[in-house]
Amino acid sequence: MKTIYSFIFIAMFGLSVALVGCGGADVSNQTTTVSEGQQLIDLQKAYKSGAITKEQYEDQKAKILDK
Repeated sequence: MKTIYSFIFIAMFGLSVALVGCGGADVSNQTTTVSEGQQLIDLQKAYKSGAITKEQYEDQKAKILDK
């Protein structure tokens, strides 16, 4: 009985080690920088298309220009 538990433990340990090696080891963070001008252009497009209200447009515009 003790040998069965030992075998199961060794098998589970081996499996866990193998799975760790398969997991997404290549994790990278990407950041994109958009210029203030491009942010304002995109904001204006959103406003003109009706996606945001005039108040939202003015608030976001002020935030962009205050940076």
